Amino acid sequence: DGYEHQSKKNSKSERSRIVAGCRAFVRKMASRATVRSTATRAARPAAATTSVPNRAATKRRFLVPLVRAGGFYVPSESFGGLSPERKAATAMKTLFTMCAVKIVLAQLEGSSAGRGGSAFGSFNPEAVQTIYKHLDEVPLKNGDEWLRGLMQKDRLLALRLVEVRESYIKEGFEWDSMQKAAIKEMESSNIEILREGAESMFK
Repeated sequence: DGYEHQSKKNSKSERSRIVAGCRAFVRKMASRATVRSTATRAARPAAATTSVPNRAATKRRFLVPLVRAGGFYVPSESFGGLSPERKAATAMKTLFTMCAVKIVLAQLEGSSAGRGGSAFGSFNPEAVQTIYKHLDEVPLKNGDEWLRGLMQKDRLLALRLVEVRESYIKEGFEWDSMQKAAIKEMESSNIEILREGAESMFK
């Protein structure tokens, strides 16, 4: 029994050393990446003139390897040549299209949720049915394509949704809250994953 107890104790101690070593290695690599990134920025020559980038220059900017201030490298081919920010922006167009659909439906159905000057006198059962029918026929997986399809059925209704989603992204969506929520969700998920991993090591 004493031997088994000592063996378990040594095993736990070894696992603790491994975990501590992994954490130290991660911190060391992150520190090196930060130093490399700082040195790279310091070595860059200052721009002689300021010019407005043309379309070709903008395209090249999204195709080059991406190195952020924290030293994180994202291979340029990871998202078809797009930066993570551009990829997220493209995906969010569909989210904002969904939001616009919900907003306009609330207005057209006369719901109190569709409040606002543009909602007054907007009750329109026919337009509501058009939207629901289009949702059944064309799942909203791509916001742009979904709106193009609706444009062929009801031009005015599609234009209304286009205007609402643009207004919402500029004036209604709380970007600061999204950033805080995303960071909080990531931290919570990471803690849960690390906890589960640690528990599995001691089973």
